[in-house]
Amino acid sequence: MSSSESRSESARILLFPGQGTEAVGMSAGWEAHGAWRRALEAAEAHTGSPLRRLMAEGPLEELRRQCHAPFAVLAHSVGIFQARREAGMPLPVAATGHSMGFYSALVAAGVVPLEAALALISAVEDLSAAAFAGTPMGMAFVIGVAEAEVRQALSDRADLVLSNRNGRAQFTVSGPLPSLEGLVEALRPSAMKAGLLPVRHPLHGPHMAALLPALARRLAAVEPAAPAFPLISHFDGRLIVDGAAAWDEGLASVALPVDWLAVVARLKVLAAPLAECGYGSQLSGLTRWAERGLMVDSLQVPPQPS
Repeated sequence: MSSSESRSESARILLFPGQGTEAVGMSAGWEAHGAWRRALEAAEAHTGSPLRRLMAEGPLEELRRQCHAPFAVLAHSVGIFQARREAGMPLPVAATGHSMGFYSALVAAGVVPLEAALALISAVEDLSAAAFAGTPMGMAFVIGVAEAEVRQALSDRADLVLSNRNGRAQFTVSGPLPSLEGLVEALRPSAMKAGLLPVRHPLHGPHMAALLPALARRLAAVEPAAPAFPLISHFDGRLIVDGAAAWDEGLASVALPVDWLAVVARLKVLAAPLAECGYGSQLSGLTRWAERGLMVDSLQVPPQPS
């Protein structure tokens, strides 16, 4: 896409994907864009890890490690946004993200710098590792099972919680690993797919709530700014137009469930074109799963550098 073509495009709602979209080859073509390089350089300086090499060459198992994957996804999405803005893309009508993709939206909207979002990921990792040491925790996914059946299976598993409503029959559950394994086995016969996610923390549920005070203290120096465009809560779909409220949402999001159906309801009301700002089609799939008539374009192919 040339700069002139980019400047003529309509303003869209941007959807930022979360962890799980990392893949070898995701960085192809982006090294030519200074804004993208600067985002990855910042993430590499923060982590001390060769994220660009892992994104370009792998191995995939190394890229998917918890000390690499969330930082690579965040920096890549932010780098894509900033590179496309330099190429003339207009500010979006609004933006949101799925799970940690909300951090990318915070940075894109100018609420906090990239470094603050990187520090937030590190804080979540550190505090979770300390809180759940010796207690294997995680998340499981279930696809193709009605919500009522999932909730029924959870009714006698008090240590598990429904953490993501990604669609009408697509869910994730958080909690202790042994209970998650039992849930997966119980639901697998009636599911299209069911299994464990490659995360080691019980995200988006009450298990994480006790970490929030320490998380807020660790990031107390961050001073959020007013967003350049509205953000959509992935908790309940409301519009957030205040910087402090948006940053509070980001901090609390580790303990708040994700309701993509509520996000989709807001997207329908806003009625603007949609584009996924990251690698892959995670949110295109989730959005169409929830509402077949909503089409999501992709920004993953780099524009021609100036």
